[in-house]
Amino acid sequence: MKIKEEFISASVNPRSHCLVACKSAPFVVYASSLQIALQTVPKVSFLVSFSLQDHKIVQDDSEVGVIKSTSERRHQKPITVLKRLKSSGKVDEFVSGDVNSRVNLWKLSGERVEYVAELLGCSGSIGTVCGVAEENRKIVAAAWVSYPNNGFEAWWTSPTGELLNSTKIELDQKAFALCLDAISLQNLVLLAVGTSKRFVELYGESEDRKSFSRLVSVAGHTDWIHSIAFNDDPYNLLVASAGQDTYVRLWSIEPESATHSEPPKIPAALLDEDTDTPDELTSSANLFTFNNSTLRCSSHAVMQGHDDWVHSTVWSENGRVLLTASSDKTCIIWREIDNLWRDDVRLGIVGGQAAGFFSAVFLNTDFFFPLWVTVQIFKFSDSETHSEDVVVSSSYFGGLHAWKSSDEQKTFWSSLPMTGGHVGEVRDVDWHESFLMSVGQDQTTRAFAKSEKQQVYLEIARPQVHGHDMQCLSFVNPSVFVSGAEEKVFRAFRAPKSFVKSLESITGIPAETSFGRSQLAEFGACVPALGLSNKPMVEGETVDGEHWEEDAFRAAPTILTAAPTEDTLQQNTLWPEEHKLYGHGYEVYAVTANPTGTVLATACKSSHTEHSVVMLWNTADWSKRTDIIGHQLTVTQIAWNPSGTILLTVSRDRTAKLYKEKTGDVNGFDYECVWTSGKEHTRILWACDWIDDQHFVTVARDQKVIVWSAEGAPKAQLKLDEPVTAVAASGDLVVAGLQTGELVVLRFTGENLEVIEKIGSNAIKIDAAVLRLRFSKCGRKLAVATSDAKLRVFDFTV
Repeated sequence: MKIKEEFISASVNPRSHCLVACKSAPFVVYASSLQIALQTVPKVSFLVSFSLQDHKIVQDDSEVGVIKSTSERRHQKPITVLKRLKSSGKVDEFVSGDVNSRVNLWKLSGERVEYVAELLGCSGSIGTVCGVAEENRKIVAAAWVSYPNNGFEAWWTSPTGELLNSTKIELDQKAFALCLDAISLQNLVLLAVGTSKRFVELYGESEDRKSFSRLVSVAGHTDWIHSIAFNDDPYNLLVASAGQDTYVRLWSIEPESATHSEPPKIPAALLDEDTDTPDELTSSANLFTFNNSTLRCSSHAVMQGHDDWVHSTVWSENGRVLLTASSDKTCIIWREIDNLWRDDVRLGIVGGQAAGFFSAVFLNTDFFFPLWVTVQIFKFSDSETHSEDVVVSSSYFGGLHAWKSSDEQKTFWSSLPMTGGHVGEVRDVDWHESFLMSVGQDQTTRAFAKSEKQQVYLEIARPQVHGHDMQCLSFVNPSVFVSGAEEKVFRAFRAPKSFVKSLESITGIPAETSFGRSQLAEFGACVPALGLSNKPMVEGETVDGEHWEEDAFRAAPTILTAAPTEDTLQQNTLWPEEHKLYGHGYEVYAVTANPTGTVLATACKSSHTEHSVVMLWNTADWSKRTDIIGHQLTVTQIAWNPSGTILLTVSRDRTAKLYKEKTGDVNGFDYECVWTSGKEHTRILWACDWIDDQHFVTVARDQKVIVWSAEGAPKAQLKLDEPVTAVAASGDLVVAGLQTGELVVLRFTGENLEVIEKIGSNAIKIDAAVLRLRFSKCGRKLAVATSDAKLRVFDFTV
């Protein structure tokens, strides 16, 4: 059997400095929960050289960015920061830090990010990292915060990652480092640090290359500094800093004309009694000695253009253009024009769901690829560089935005679609005949379909953007699904005509094949002000606001012919809400429809028998028909047998139950309990599924997978290495999802369960539970939803 990972959906961690552009290949890499994801950028031109004289531009015509891979899980907690190690060559190496004190080194290898080594020594949550890779060594620094201590650690390693030396650098106890950057000057490293006390501080590497010492501290910002970056041009060295005061400041570091044998002393009148650091910027206070040279750090420019916190500052490859990202929903490209730094280009999003940006990077589109002939590397003049043609950014909602300039002057920019994903747990997933739908902790419901043109999965709609964390969903018929969030209400949604036509256009599957004669809703939907319920909109309908700027926040449903961008998904692809289902006393937890779509079964969280019921609803008029009583605690999953006459439930009370319709009517509502499990399972049962009408499977925290007959007799069982949190069956295959995120593929032979393959084993023990497994209608594709914000699709081929 051949098992292939066909699709990965992964968001960017919603934090500053979690997005990096590669220098050697047309990829962006970013932190996504516990892993590092690698994604292509669509419609980008790449320069391919055959010789010093012969080269050409190759156009990538892909319609959407594709996530090629995710790294192995070497972090036990979410990654808080990811940086590229600076180097003079076209080599991509990275350093990452998490909330659990772990700092890891990585490298790009083909289309994967591979683990190199772990750096030990930090004792708190990692807030920022930086590093430099030289020919014979690497220098990495990471700042950490842990009450009541803070500081940052520096490591020296060999080119392959073996630790050579490390040192702890103490900070003022009343301050902590919020951002770091490094540069190598004549084989010694200079560190720039932005602190919570509003100072930009420079630290220099000692001549014995075993420690760092503070060289100078300059004031200029009036609030915390969130980002700092060298432009890496030793002949015109600038440092850009920005933060909560909304200003972007440039600092120049240049040789002092006079020669000093020792660092100048700071006049006592300029020292703050508590911090021993200067409280204003003066020429005499900002001289320092580094590498036997006397340098001056002075204010070069102050740029005002953002209206809110600035989270990211990144220089272009030539060090002459600056890119900033802010909470004010914009990314600004700054250029020096006529000796003045100006906001030359503003990129951003406008919409009701729009929010600020955490990171932004330039993607360098000058790459050299080995083809069937030898590729020769050559240098470009400044006029030939393409390092500022593409900008990629990450938003508050974990989405990726990309823009590409369409003219030589870089005046006009067009938006490029990228692949995103849920932020936080992906809690449930279900298959339609033509597409896949998921819900997550980020309060969204997302629809994915395979494009006819590129043969990759695209996010084609976001039917529900809610005000509560989503928990579960189930398709009722081809045009209706029901979802439940962390509230007491289930909501039913019907596909609008704009979605149906968009699906047909993108997938090439006729609407009659996907939806048959199912009733459709109006053209689209919008969310009224101060509301949570999606209201239908007819084709061409607009809602005028009292002020002109309010119109930008109105939904405008359209028929899509290509992959939509993140801002379109957030606002213009909603489904109208058809009905609310009231009745449960606590937050809803599980939902499923019978095979004919006429009966809906629902359950909620519960600690008492009276609320641990399964409610049955008539989907024709959404009326509640009966309560099925039996369990004592929360019913965690519900499944109908393929014939639709037996209902299987599993619960936190450590039992499984079978309920049979008394008359055998598939569309009936008169169910009675015919079987309850004993003590076969000793911990919480998390999931269940039917193999066929004669067999079903249950899994639990006790690590057991048990296959039962339809009469409730155990037929086969297997104990795995970790708690089992999800299960799905197709034919004789049973796939179990573990607490560690690993998948175990089993085969049921009638009397035994045998392990065929294990997918996604971890080098270190982590908690990234598989929350839901679902096979598609054809039984060949498996959707995997995990607690570490990933949605995957695997293809099973015999």
